[in-house]
Amino acid sequence: MSLTLSPDELRDLTAKRRSDAQRRALEFMGVPYKRRPDGSPAVLRVHVELLAGATMQAKREPELQP
Repeated sequence: MSLTLSPDELRDLTAKRRSDAQRRALEFMGVPYKRRPDGSPAVLRVHVELLAGATMQAKREPELQP
């Protein structure tokens, strides 16, 4: 598995095809990225995994005490 998201994964995450639109979507979601020389965003996989983990924890239902 690569350290960065693949172009397909980036499209899935942002729902955008153009790199400028992908960068705007990433900024809106608060996902850090670096800009490659061709203008496309490079997103570390760990950042998306952390985002997914935080989202899943936020949506967890509270445990009820007996």
